[in-house]
Amino acid sequence: MRAELSLLFSPRSVALVGVSSRADSLSGRLLANLKRAGYGGKIFPINPKAQEIAGLPCFPSMSALPGVPDVSIIMVPRDAALPAVEESLAKGVKALVLITAGFREGGEEGARLERAIVARVREAGAVMLGPNCMGLVNTDPQVRLDATFSPVPPRSGGVAFASHSGALGVAMFEQALEVGLGISLFVSLGNSAVVTTADALEVFARDPRTRAVMLYLEAIEEPERFLAVARKLSAEKPVLVLKAGRTPAGQKAASSHTGALAAQDRAVDALLKQAGCVRAESLRQLLDWARTCERVPAPRGGRVAVVSNAGGPAIAACDALAARGLELAPLSPGTQEALRGFLPAEAAVGNPVDMLPSARPEDFQKALEVVSADPGVDAVVTITVTPPLAPPLEVARALAQAKAERPFLPVFMTSPEFYARALEVPNLPPVYRFPEEAVEALSAQRRALKAAALASAAPAAPFRPASLPQRSGFLPPHEALTLIAEAGIPVAPWATVRTLQELPETAEKVGFPLVLKAFGQAIVHKTELSAVALNIQNQELLQAEAQRMSQRLAGQGLSPEGFLLQRFLPGGRELILGVSRDPALGPLVLCGLGGIAVEVWQDVALRVAPCSSQDAEAMLEELKGKGLLGSFRGQPPVDRKALVEAIVRLSALASGVPELAECDINPLLAFPGGVVAVDVRVRLEGA
Repeated sequence: MRAELSLLFSPRSVALVGVSSRADSLSGRLLANLKRAGYGGKIFPINPKAQEIAGLPCFPSMSALPGVPDVSIIMVPRDAALPAVEESLAKGVKALVLITAGFREGGEEGARLERAIVARVREAGAVMLGPNCMGLVNTDPQVRLDATFSPVPPRSGGVAFASHSGALGVAMFEQALEVGLGISLFVSLGNSAVVTTADALEVFARDPRTRAVMLYLEAIEEPERFLAVARKLSAEKPVLVLKAGRTPAGQKAASSHTGALAAQDRAVDALLKQAGCVRAESLRQLLDWARTCERVPAPRGGRVAVVSNAGGPAIAACDALAARGLELAPLSPGTQEALRGFLPAEAAVGNPVDMLPSARPEDFQKALEVVSADPGVDAVVTITVTPPLAPPLEVARALAQAKAERPFLPVFMTSPEFYARALEVPNLPPVYRFPEEAVEALSAQRRALKAAALASAAPAAPFRPASLPQRSGFLPPHEALTLIAEAGIPVAPWATVRTLQELPETAEKVGFPLVLKAFGQAIVHKTELSAVALNIQNQELLQAEAQRMSQRLAGQGLSPEGFLLQRFLPGGRELILGVSRDPALGPLVLCGLGGIAVEVWQDVALRVAPCSSQDAEAMLEELKGKGLLGSFRGQPPVDRKALVEAIVRLSALASGVPELAECDINPLLAFPGGVVAVDVRVRLEGA
């Protein structure tokens, strides 16, 4: 990590360029927040129109300062931003925060100004947060930096938060206070012109107070670097992400907000999976999962016990567990016997444990201790519906005092006044209002562990074949097949001819039975054009089929450039492998159920290339029709190892050949003893 980033988050002095003497201005609020947080470093207000601001001596310019500040926070109108940046850099400042908005998010004129500022900052070897940002926070007692204009102070704690939206940061501070989530570090990335999400993750990784990471992203800058940094971080700390722009409307809004290029949502999803991140679907989920990761150890497995004083909510919890891939843990006979020792005879002591509405606080405490000691239990969800015999706060205190041997999440379905008071109960984990919310949080922790393990696998090395043609456009079949074969993906025996007269001799070399395909730039979907014939058994049938195919194509105004002969391979299960390029994230590799109906089923999985064998295996597991790859109607399962290898090799080709704009292997036939590429289309661009 660059030393300048450390300065940014832990400065010994800050200059406030353009700070106003008005306390009700944004810059005045930022100065007030620095003082409110108890920042112990030096603060240098810079405003040529004031002698003193908020009791601090004010300087007319950066050059008038007695020394070089660690950080320059610039809050001037847009057109004054470049001179202010240049003055800070001339003073020797190496870390800047540009609060000002109106740059690339506002149009081409702003984009040009932003590029000029970035060029100057990089030329000086400095770092800059923003522009179009709210600032940053470090709640470390040794730093106490709140360099934002948020009206709400963050609660100190163990979650680091980076956001492209400053306003959303303010909203999350308010919500965090309400649910008891604590912030270790916060950074408003704004346009991420110099300091990017990957830089923030590097800072979060090195911070000993940070136990979990939240990200609100509208774009992913430097995707390759983000992937590398997030992979390392997720192995140590859960990384929870809300990525805006799932829909075309959301992508358009996100792009206009920061001026960043929006990526396909499926591609973003793939990148986050490879990075070991867990993706939330809402701000509420992001907050819930973060507060759980901050204060509750991740369960070692997915076996969960439910302890409740009401049957209905317990059943809802069981349904939620099944929906989230968690398991209702069977309780041992010893555990059930221990529960019978203090619960009423009418109570249910299986899982879920229903203690009945008469359960007292001490019953909740003892049941949690007994159930969490069961070796078959990895986590516990307790559910309290307002008990008739004791206030829910007494139940909360009893649970907090329990000597639980496994992580537990308490659910309280009670009056709204309870939740604020529950925050004051020492050692009580985060409280949830509904069983489904608690189960989702446990599931997120489990997924974070699995994602981190998956992300630890090394991706394939990029591969650039020697046979790569040096031209753009779609390759003819023989060049496309040669390229795929050199990448290490088996192809069916083949040969091409330019004329019908060459067919007999060539067919004998390839061997019957055969597949005949016409090819040419205008012949794309062969089945639709009747440009393919299967299972041709002899020369007579070959000649007849070739004549009919030529006539059919001529009737549609098409003249084939030649014919491809391939060995007919019956019985394989059809898949599609492919490569495309996302303008924001780069090369993507795809796998799915193939054949002529691939566009209908849309049963595909994506990863950013290159990927690892673990990534490829996970892609197969994501397919809704993955059962077709196993034992099916008396047929043995396909060779998954060979299928995984083909995905990995195609991803290596995609990452090693930037000119590879598009590739379809459809179908790739999967057999019990291997895989074979049959039909291949390759398009090069910029060769």
